[in-house]
Amino acid sequence: MKNIIIRITAFLFLMGIVSCDYLDVVPEDAPSLDHAFSNRSVAEKFLRTCYSHLPDITDPFFYPGWYTSFDELFPRDSRSLRSVAALTALGQQNTNSPYLDFWSGNQGGKSLYVAIRDCNIFLNNIHIPRDIQEEERARWIAEVKFLKAYYHFFLMQLYGPIVLADKEMPLSSSPEELQAYREPIDVCVDYIVNLLDEAVEGLPLVLPDPSSELGRISQTIALSVKAKVLVWGASPLFNGNPDYKNWVDNRGIQLIPDTYDPAKWERAATAIKSAIDACHEGGLQLYKFNKYAGGPQTYNMNDTVVQLMTIRKAITEDIRLNTGVIWATMEMPANAKGNATGLGYAILGDLLGRLFPYIYAEDQQSYVHYHDASWQMVEVFYSNNGVPINEDKDYNYAGRFGVRRATPGDKHESYIATGETTAEIHFNREPRFYADLSFDRGYYELATTTTDGGASFSPFMRWRSGEVFSTGSYLPKKIIPFESSASQGNAAYRYTAHPYHFPLIRLADLYLLYSEALNEVKEQPDAEVYYWIDQVREHAGLKGVEESWASASVNPDKPSNKVGMRDIIRQERVIELAFEAQRWWDVRRWKTADQYWSLPYMRWTNTAKDPEDFYVLQHIPAYDRQVTFRDYLSPLRIYDLRINPNLVQTYGWQ
Repeated sequence: MKNIIIRITAFLFLMGIVSCDYLDVVPEDAPSLDHAFSNRSVAEKFLRTCYSHLPDITDPFFYPGWYTSFDELFPRDSRSLRSVAALTALGQQNTNSPYLDFWSGNQGGKSLYVAIRDCNIFLNNIHIPRDIQEEERARWIAEVKFLKAYYHFFLMQLYGPIVLADKEMPLSSSPEELQAYREPIDVCVDYIVNLLDEAVEGLPLVLPDPSSELGRISQTIALSVKAKVLVWGASPLFNGNPDYKNWVDNRGIQLIPDTYDPAKWERAATAIKSAIDACHEGGLQLYKFNKYAGGPQTYNMNDTVVQLMTIRKAITEDIRLNTGVIWATMEMPANAKGNATGLGYAILGDLLGRLFPYIYAEDQQSYVHYHDASWQMVEVFYSNNGVPINEDKDYNYAGRFGVRRATPGDKHESYIATGETTAEIHFNREPRFYADLSFDRGYYELATTTTDGGASFSPFMRWRSGEVFSTGSYLPKKIIPFESSASQGNAAYRYTAHPYHFPLIRLADLYLLYSEALNEVKEQPDAEVYYWIDQVREHAGLKGVEESWASASVNPDKPSNKVGMRDIIRQERVIELAFEAQRWWDVRRWKTADQYWSLPYMRWTNTAKDPEDFYVLQHIPAYDRQVTFRDYLSPLRIYDLRINPNLVQTYGWQ
């Protein structure tokens, strides 16, 4: 026991995260580290501890991908605006006590080096229990190798070059040996990929018993993460980035190369295709909604609404039925009440409750509509012709801020309340616009607001001054399950968000990554590049890239060249993965975050009732910020640099 403590302490010392709780490495109901590997039962508890460190993607306050930039999701209430995520978005990140510090475990972040330490302890001791079948032991080892790789990858996405915590330090280590270095990014990528390759060998292709093993790791998950690791290594942030040309450590080693290497994209493309093939072999395919399997609330839905449901339920469908999700969150909350208070329940309920709209006039609750979709997300969705609205030769782009009445029998009758006046920008948009966003005078499809088996929806959103609610913003509808309920009146829990396992990686994500990688590898786009993105577009109810641009765009040749196709693929990813906490990571690896994070915060006025006065775009300057290259990677805490002089600060934060 004493030797284990010393090794753990030495490891934490070199990371700069020594604390008094370093023995808290097993669940509370387990005895102690002395007994953590005495038999299968307690070893399994330690396995669950290794899983327990996974960052919670459904936590809007402490997961980096939500509103750490105000670029996709924007918090409206004072509590959210005081969160560490919001303070980061407001440009208040610092080196004294960094926000969302997943390196040391401060300010809303939990140290992933503690997670890696637990993985190392598990791997070094799992040979001890005698009552484990060797096949199961091999699977556990593979799972923990994956987790160890994933924690390194998560750190790499945040910090770039990181310390590789591969093993426990021997007791004979000198103080100098305990002072670790951040390794060059290419070394980090190779290390993580090698770990994942080792893990794949011991994992099942898919989960043998999904009902009891949801959240555990399979080959399809490991191969998909490997693909993402290599995409990050090939992307502009880490592949030939001149901003980091002078970032060297005290060994004189450059940490991020300033020379572009096209072979990295070739390696990434190979890995992505391997992951896709494994997913297909495991029975995964893009999800399609079957209205006849949805119960009495869906069987009369028209084709337009079925398309909307295909888009939404690709996220929210029961994970055991959702053929398009590769990896989802392990836990699902027992309840997710829209007017709950505090955080004494599952985080997913908090996220969904805060995204629920005001629907009924008497429902002036205090726990709904606390997060808005940003204005740039409103504009990013395509026109109904499948091209950007500023490129569509038939779209009224110049007049998009005007108003228009939805007339009887027009093609918007499933999206916008007939006879109502709303903004021009709400008309002639692609299906994902209507599936992903809720807006004034638009329908909100819920099980409790449908009639005639889904043939019609009531009520529509009424968000002008003096109505149900006064807001000049938009809400993400996509991640609210159709099965959620909203009841009129004063009953408790009027808004109840239906719980589900939130997706971490979807098959559509891999398809778009493959198009991206192929486009970078080839001299110019070809049928193979178009095929994978077109699969996603068809799933969303759109025609293929070549056909759409040729028939509708003012720039019909855009898909035929590498640069134009790159822009198309990137916009497709932003749209397809909207409100899934993916955009924040993508715009950083593309090195385009500065184009979006510094955009002014805009919304309609919320003090008018007449549509002509309500639909006036306002700039809220209090939320403006400037972004530089240093904002792409997170800083280390000054204290950590002091106790380990071999750690170099993230470039730009010196």
